[in-house]
Amino acid sequence: MPFVPQRYFSNLFVAVVIENSQCHLLAKVIKNGKTKRTYEAAFDNPDPDRLDYKIIEYIKHKEADCLDMYVAYFLDAMGQGVVPTAHVAEFGRYSVDAKHVRQIKMDDDWSVYASYIEVNWAQGLFDNLGLDLLYSPFVLLHKCVKKEGFPARPTLYMYNHQDSFAIAIYKGTKVLFGAFFRTTGDEEQKLDDGLEPNEWEEAEEEKGVENLVQLDEIDDTEDYQSLDDLDDLDSVEAMVRDEEDGEQSFDEGSLQDIDVEKSAKDSEHSMALFGRSMLMYKYIKSSIEEFYQNPNYESDFIEDIVIFDNYETSQTVFDMLENELLVRIELQKIKTLELMLEMAQKDVRL
Repeated sequence: MPFVPQRYFSNLFVAVVIENSQCHLLAKVIKNGKTKRTYEAAFDNPDPDRLDYKIIEYIKHKEADCLDMYVAYFLDAMGQGVVPTAHVAEFGRYSVDAKHVRQIKMDDDWSVYASYIEVNWAQGLFDNLGLDLLYSPFVLLHKCVKKEGFPARPTLYMYNHQDSFAIAIYKGTKVLFGAFFRTTGDEEQKLDDGLEPNEWEEAEEEKGVENLVQLDEIDDTEDYQSLDDLDDLDSVEAMVRDEEDGEQSFDEGSLQDIDVEKSAKDSEHSMALFGRSMLMYKYIKSSIEEFYQNPNYESDFIEDIVIFDNYETSQTVFDMLENELLVRIELQKIKTLELMLEMAQKDVRL
């Protein structure tokens, strides 16, 4: 029997992002380099240390008719960053203990790193499925910058997500400075792209250390679902049938209650976005000051900030950065799930 390359069979690629207790996934069935089917779904995922069973069942169901499956996950944990060197012996200058991180050498002598503890945690999260590709926001950011063309003068780039954001200052193909921040949680973060060795050692004793799955580079929509429970679809269909059978009557007081509730939710969202914007501004300003003042970095004046936005960025941040830091702001909307699948196909080489 002649050998048939794997690419001629259907293979499932799944990209996963978990934020704000929600799991968002995008999956594509690829056959011979072409997309045959696309699935998009969102699920509640209240436990940050495990995937909800509905997510696992959903993915396994989509995998059933495919030869193989490749799962990619967006790493938004604190134990990661960049350093402007490819030499492990120099990591200590930037408060990074090379013994506890996995290094990925990038273009022109700089590195992306992630702690073994965070990598091990991500692998544990996908115990029931298997994790094939783990993407740092810095790698995704680099992909976006590369597509746009590397800047001739120092430019600060941001990769923005709901719960976190990464920044990197580029000059040409080299990263001069980088930092990663969480925008959720009660405790404020220090401006320190290094890791705490003591915390690593304690976690390693409990969890063990494993290798990084993969941290370097690696459309027809037929099915979209956003659901918390598949059983809820029956209720939705019943409601639709009821509305088609006859006229619906609404109490004026009920409509007013709905308006008040919507207004309250909109106000709450606006306040949360404003608070997040202030935190972002604080972190960005502190990062730029660190870049200018720390002799470890090849500092130069920054005139431009480019934001690759997967969530939403308040105009307040733009105004404050432009007026107080005297920089120009450019915003580009991106879709992390799409980008991850694009990179995963290249990394797997199917």
